Parts: sequence; C-alpha cells; structure tokens
Amino acid sequence: MADNELEEYAKEQINAAAYPEDVHNCIIFRCDTCRMVIPFSVTISYSVACDKNRPSLDFAGTVFGTCSQCGLSIILFSIKRNNQPEEERERPTCSCGSDTYIVCLCERYEGSSGFEGFFDEGVIAGECAVCGTHRTFLFTD
Repeated sequence: MADNELEEYAKEQINAAAYPEDVHNCIIFRCDTCRMVIPFSVTISYSVACDKNRPSLDFAGTVFGTCSQCGLSIILFSIKRNNQPEEERERPTCSCGSDTYIVCLCERYEGSSGFEGFFDEGVIAGECAVCGTHRTFLFTD
C-alpha cells in the first residue's frame, strides 16, 4: 500500500495538474486507537439532498470508516444539508471481493490567482487493502 500512489490518484480525480497555483491537501486517514494508517471498511450514507450519480458528484451525507484491526468506527467525512435524512447506504466492495481500503481525502483550495484559500472541490478515494486497486468513492463541491 503506497500512500503516495493513492494521493496521486486522488489528485488526478480532481485534475490537480490543471491548477498548479492552487493548494491540494491530501489526508490519509488513520485509526485513532491504533495510531497508524489502517485499512477501513467504508460505509457511505447518502442524504436525500445528494445527487443520484455514483460516485456522487455533489455529495451530501456521511462516510463512516471501521478499522479493520481494532473495529473502531469513526466518521471520516460528513456534509449535512438542512437536516435532510440519510436514506441510502452503500458499502463499497472491490472487484477482488475485499471491502477494506486505505482511505484518502484530497481537497483543492484556490491559490493566489483565485479567491485565495477558498475551497473549490475534493474527493474521497481508496486503495484496496488486498489488491491495491484505486477507487473513487465521492466528490465534494
């Protein structure tokens, strides 16, 4: 599992190369209990305010991660819109059958040529813990 490869994949998903003056922050999620990068099983809970595309292009809802080592469940990411209910759940599974991923959040913030520091877009992506396949879970806007 190469964190750099996952970060590069996430940056490609939001076309970071086209925005060289912008700031691209990538975070590889760690388990708070294990205190290291651990594969998570991911559950995505979609709000009714979320678009119907999958992966979502304008996400609303909550992304949960459960540590594959200690079982700790945490909220990895959440966007709430007007207290809309979350009615649809997805538990992504890789084509190899694994449901555990190293998970990354990558966000773009405008640089000096735009409204500096303004959030533009982001992506949550994963790398399968078994076969290394990269996957996009959702986009934020």
